[in-house]
Parts: sequence; structure tokens; C-alpha cells
Amino acid sequence: MYSDDENLYNCTPPEVREDAEAAVGSLLPVKSAARYEKAYDAFLEWCKTKKIKNYTENCLLAYFKDISEHKKSIWSIYSMVKSCLSIKHNLDISKTTEHHNPKKSRILDEQQILKFISDAPDTTCLLMKVVLIIGISGACRREELCKMLTHHLIPKDEIIIISVPETKTGVKREFVIVKAEWVKIIKNFLQIRLLVKTNTERLFLTFRGGICINSPVGLNTIGKIPSEIAKYLNLPNPHEFTGHCFRRSSATLLANKGADFLAVKRHGGWRSSVVAEGYVEESMRNKIQVAQTLSSEPGTSSSYQVSNELSNENSVGVSGVNISTGSNCTITVNVYNNN
Repeated sequence: MYSDDENLYNCTPPEVREDAEAAVGSLLPVKSAARYEKAYDAFLEWCKTKKIKNYTENCLLAYFKDISEHKKSIWSIYSMVKSCLSIKHNLDISKTTEHHNPKKSRILDEQQILKFISDAPDTTCLLMKVVLIIGISGACRREELCKMLTHHLIPKDEIIIISVPETKTGVKREFVIVKAEWVKIIKNFLQIRLLVKTNTERLFLTFRGGICINSPVGLNTIGKIPSEIAKYLNLPNPHEFTGHCFRRSSATLLANKGADFLAVKRHGGWRSSVVAEGYVEESMRNKIQVAQTLSSEPGTSSSYQVSNELSNENSVGVSGVNISTGSNCTITVNVYNNN
């Protein structure tokens, strides 16, 4: 006995079925269709070995759990399998896998970043320092770092202006590095980089023994730098620091400094607030502010101060009133003496 789908299929003329199958194939991205098909075929092969015929929620969860054990990141695979199942089977796995959370890269906090930049030797780690500084300062993807050219950096007396090439979202981004120590490190690298006779304008060349050689740094090497930094800092599970580490760390640092999501979106070039929120690790600063609001009595304000470990803001006190000063705001306090 045939199902409704099978009846419809059998009643469809062969030439129409061929046109329909060709149309389905054309729905995949042209440049990466082969990769999509490969990811989809791997999923089907896994289902075959497990003797699975129906693509249920448990099946999909088991598959992604299985491949996550030997894949550093499964987000791209998830996306490709999702597209193929949607096109070929009309199955939306964004709903069936609602309990599955693709692994996100771990982040580097401010102290870890500063420690690596100050302690790691330039003779072996200068390239990684520059990639870290630019990646954190501009919330850069590994692709953007890999494609960055020498003319994308404009050194000034005390700052460096950097433009981001070929952003994924098409949103033009430009940022500035002002920290004196970081500016000095980048200028030092540029001097070494520009000594190399090469036909490529790629900014990042292989760095060995204190010099650059005529060999551009590849995408995978850029993506492994966060893990190498984590290893140097003796952080647990360094493989969890992936190529998205700089971008997530940058967004989280900005949020921890008190920036709103409009500033975070502009910084990273995100069009969606939801996407931007996904890049931000939960801020301890925000948790404390929520706790203050919940615990305060009606008509009063909490006097608990965010510690220097969580904020670089300066605090001032007037007649027992504690005020934390932030950027882009003006606070006027009138104190009247009735004596």
C-alpha cells in the first residue's frame, strides 16, 4: 500500500520528475554544492550503518553528537545537512534539533589576552600577537584575517587604522587600535613583514626565527592560533578555542565594558541583534546589575560596586552616594546643605 507521497511520485510523469530533481539540485549554492552533497552523503552513510530509515529528532541528535567527538566544529556541517534535508526531504531540522546546541568557541578574557601579549616572546610569537590584537580589536573572523592585505593597515603616529576586507555580511567595517603597546607591536611586525621580497600583498606571512618568509599564512593556520595561545597559557581543553574565538571574545569584552547591543552590532558588523547575542558570553557585569535591581527596595538603589576585575570604570562618592561613571553620559548631583 502506497503512502500519499509515493502515490504523488508515481503519478508524476518521468520528464516532470527529472525537471523537479534538477531544480532541487540547483537550489544549493553553486560554488559549494559539492561540499553540501558530501556532508549530506556522509549523513546518509551514517544512517545506513546504523540501519536508520527515518530522520527523527533522536537520529539527528545522535549523529551530531557522534561527529562532534572527532570534529572541532560541527556548525558548518549542521548547516549543510539542514539545507539538504530541507531541499530533498522537506524536513526542517532547525525544529527537530531544537535541543541541540552546536558547540561555540571558548573565549579569552582580558587578563589572558594581556598576559599572552606581555609574556610571550616576540621571536616565536610575534605573528600570533599581531593576529590576536587585530582579531580582538576588530572582532575579526579567521577568513577576514587571512585575506587582510598590507594596505588595509594605515599606521599613524600613535594609532593604527584598519579596514576589514570582504566581510561575510557585506557590512563595511573599520576600526582603530590606540593602545600604545599594541601599536608598537604591530608596527614592529610591519617593519619585518615589509622586508620580504614577495609578489603577494597578504599581511600575514609565515613567521620563523624572528623573520617573515615568502609564504602566506593559510586559513587553517589562522584558525589554530587561538588554540596555540590557549596552550601557551596552559588553559584546559585548548582545542575548544577555535577560529571564532577572537570574534566571540571581542564581542564579550565590549559587552562586559557596558556597551549596549547597538554598539556590539556595529563593532562586529552584525545585522541581527539575535546573532550578535549569540556571540556574547554571558556578562558577569550584567548579572550583578540584574541582581542589584532584584534585591533593592522600592525607591532605593543598591550601593554594591562592580569590582575592578569586572569593570574599568572609575567610582566617585558624594555624601554617601556611590556613582559609577561611564562613557557617553553626564551625571549631575546637587548637594544642598541646610545648616
